[in-house]
Amino acid sequence: MGDAAGKSGPNSPRVRYRFESAQADEDVMAELAYGTGGKFSHNDNGLLDGLNQLAAPPEYTYVLGFSPQNLKLDGSYHGLKVTLVNAKGLDLQARRGYWAPNHAVDEAEQAKEEIQQAVFSLDEVRDIPVDVTTEFFKSSDATAELTVEAHLDLNGIKFRTAGDRSEDTLTVVTGLFDQDGRYLRGIQRVMGLRLRQQTLEKVLGSGMAVKETFNIALGRYVVRVVVRDSEGQIMAARNATVDIR
Repeated sequence: MGDAAGKSGPNSPRVRYRFESAQADEDVMAELAYGTGGKFSHNDNGLLDGLNQLAAPPEYTYVLGFSPQNLKLDGSYHGLKVTLVNAKGLDLQARRGYWAPNHAVDEAEQAKEEIQQAVFSLDEVRDIPVDVTTEFFKSSDATAELTVEAHLDLNGIKFRTAGDRSEDTLTVVTGLFDQDGRYLRGIQRVMGLRLRQQTLEKVLGSGMAVKETFNIALGRYVVRVVVRDSEGQIMAARNATVDIR
């Protein structure tokens, strides 16, 4: 009787092992939550209250950016500590650290990533005016040819001067999404501009049009046009909807 109680009692090795294992799993979840700026709800039987607390948006949100200097590209972990001078009535959530990359990001890779993020974002950018228009032609009872035209006003572009030319490179991406927001396809066009003064004045006066064509099934779609210049800045991101029945 004593042996059986010893094997299954609160101080038995088996029970302690299970307790320590559960506690270790809890530590992992806590680290995951706190390490990503989230909350960790535990030791509380109020499941609904906990879910409401986790899902509730904060009354005010401030986003701080951090750019490390002289970062070694060794893939190592770096701890961070964020504190408030006057924390009365405030709740601070922040990452505990970050992993350094293990390789340098070249300009082409960075440009590709920035464009991809802009295409899949819902935010609009209006550093330069861009008008997006659509028209379609039904090629059959079930399909259509959709033409998307983006008219760019280039007066906000900062051209570089090279001899008698004004230069810049614009990347224009036209993305097509279905009505549920699923990405279908996209077309990227890279335009190297080397304009003489007379041509530059004409382009600044009339703007520039970029047309893309998609062969699609009938339905409702969202079109997104993103413009990036050679200085690494997203100059414009605009949305348009089209309903083809």
